[in-house]
Amino acid sequence: MNAEALSIEPGLTMSTTITIPTELEEKIAGRAASQGKDVEQFALEALERAAETPSLRELFADVREQIQASHLPEKELDAIVESAVGEIRKQRRA
Repeated sequence: MNAEALSIEPGLTMSTTITIPTELEEKIAGRAASQGKDVEQFALEALERAAETPSLRELFADVREQIQASHLPEKELDAIVESAVGEIRKQRRA
């Protein structure tokens, strides 16, 4: 499958070509159809989501800076992280 003329903004487009395996093309076509979209619209929306979603590194940049600035021993940091993870899990179960 080749995708061309992906929309950047209304009125502006960039033309590019990507080659994907047939199996992936079939999955994309199936998902697009199940959502009532054509393949181009579905692929464009997926690319937009991927481009706008921050990486884990970006999401945790502030946390990393705080940890480095804390100068806490590694065992203490591990305990804090484990406690925070436990709290999040507890909240998700509630």
